[in-house]
Order: sequence, then C-alpha cells, then structure tokens
Amino acid sequence: MLYFKKMSGIFFCGVIVLLAACANQAEIPAQLNNEGAIDAVPATRIIEDAGGTVTIPAKPLRIADVSGSTEELLILGHRPVLTGNTDMRDPLALTPILTEQLGEQQSGSKAAVAGWFQTEVNIEAVMEAAPDLIFAGPTQENIVDQLEKIAPTVRVPYGFNAFRERFAFIAQVLDKTADMEAWIQDYEQLADELHGQIAAATGEGTFAIIEATQKEIRIYARTGVADIVFHDLKLPQAPGTPSPDGWGGKVTSLEALSSFDADHIILMADSEQNVLEESNIWKGLKAVKENHIYRMTTRQNYNEAFFALGKRQVMEQLADDILKAAHNK
Repeated sequence: MLYFKKMSGIFFCGVIVLLAACANQAEIPAQLNNEGAIDAVPATRIIEDAGGTVTIPAKPLRIADVSGSTEELLILGHRPVLTGNTDMRDPLALTPILTEQLGEQQSGSKAAVAGWFQTEVNIEAVMEAAPDLIFAGPTQENIVDQLEKIAPTVRVPYGFNAFRERFAFIAQVLDKTADMEAWIQDYEQLADELHGQIAAATGEGTFAIIEATQKEIRIYARTGVADIVFHDLKLPQAPGTPSPDGWGGKVTSLEALSSFDADHIILMADSEQNVLEESNIWKGLKAVKENHIYRMTTRQNYNEAFFALGKRQVMEQLADDILKAAHNK
C-alpha cells in the first residue's frame, strides 16, 4: 500500500509538470520532422520590409490589407478581414471581383473596407477589424506609426503599378513563394495560348490602348491593360506609341492621333460622350472603319487590370472580344 501511494504521488507530480510544460508551449504549434520526432514551430517570424525588420505571426489569421494586395492574398490562401482594394469611384465599396470573393455569401461575413488604398485609409476601420497583421503600401507611409499600434505592420515597397514585384514580396513575407510562382506560371501559360490564337487571327496587326474622357485623350504603353496587352499577350504595339510618363501613358491631342493609326484599338471610356468619339478624326481611323475597337471602361481598368484575379479576367475578356471580331468578318 505504501508503495502504491508513492507511485501515485510520483504520477500526480509528473502530470502537473507535463501540464505546465504544455501551457508554456501553448502558442508554439508542433509538427513532425523527417525522423518522426516532434519539432516546435515558431509562433513568429522575422521578415525584411521597406522599413527594416518586422516580427510577424508565423500563421496570421486576421490580415488587414491596405497595400492593394488583397487579390494576391486570396490566391495565397489568406482571406483578409479588411481591404483597401475598393472601387475607384466608391472608396467604401468592394470592387466587383472582391464582392464575389469577400462578400457575405462566401463566409457569412463581409470583409471590412478602409477606403481606397491609394489614399490614406481609415485608421478606425482598421482598428475595428482587430487584425493580427497589417500590410501597408507606400501611400500609408505617414500613418505607419498608427498602424503599428494596432498590429505588426509590414511596409510593402511596391505600389499600384508594380503588380509582379508586389505579388512576389507578399508571397515571400508569408512564405508562399511556391504558390505565387505556380499561379504566375499558369497565368503565363494562358497568356501564351491566347497570344497564339490572337496572332493567328490578326496576323501582323498592331494594337493601341487609348483612354478617352470628356477633356483629354491618353495613349498607354505600359501598366494596367497595356501591361496585359503588350507584356503578357505580347501583341505588337502600334508604331508611334509615345514614351509613357510614370503612370504608364501619355496625354495627347486629336491632331497627334490622326497620324497614329493602329490596326486594333482597345478603347477605355466610361461614356460615348467624350472628346474622342465626337470627332471626325476618330471616325477616319483604320481600326474604327474596320470595326476593330474593343471597349472597356476606365473603371474596369483601374479596378481589375492591376491585380492578379482582375488581370486574368481582363485578359480573357479582351482575347474573347478580339477573336470574336476576327471570326465575324
């Protein structure tokens, strides 16, 4: 009996020690190594961002994104609780693509918005979302100190026009580079396939991207839709395309447009009541006469063509429009 009591006491103490040890390791998940033994997985990681080193959760569960990277986060398996990817015309509304991805029908709760990420976002909205990690872009540089008081904040060094660099950076921070590369590979394979189909249908025909407003005309050479057309689909750029300013295009005049005669034109315009389509110069262009005009809105360009899910959608839409026009001849 005395022996049994001693052994019970030893067993009881052992349980207490074990429970204490488990409590100390509660925030450190475990995984099996190659030899079948249990290795502790760190609860945090140290990464390099635009401002230096940052300690972030190893497995963030509540990401607030005000860097413009929400579509890329979704591809990498993270559903942000707050986003700055809002409609360019309505900074309190999700873009159409993100309405589908982050709307209430997907999980019973809608992601919060903090305003358009190209502006300084709503700090109170970020705080109410209770994130455990925040991604902030160059536009939020003046409020980083405030964001850091809410949660660890990663400064993304790439903004609106640097899709590939931004995507790669986000993937590296979250240790999801392989997932990013797989998506890019699939996207580029689709682009190559569509290039072949379009080239077969349009031959050596050249392309131009023109945006028309009620006040001016802009010709794009890169960024957004131009990045999709000239970089991804590798379609030939019309001779005379002006060298772009930092935003990717150049403001031009109707007179200059008269000597810029592309075979195919992707026209970005939110209304037919614009300075371009009301002119006789426009009606005399080769692409207009041959019905090689492919329309989209400026709003769609800025809401979709600068982000992963939107780029793929816009690319497929443009390819479909071009091929339909060629087949209807």
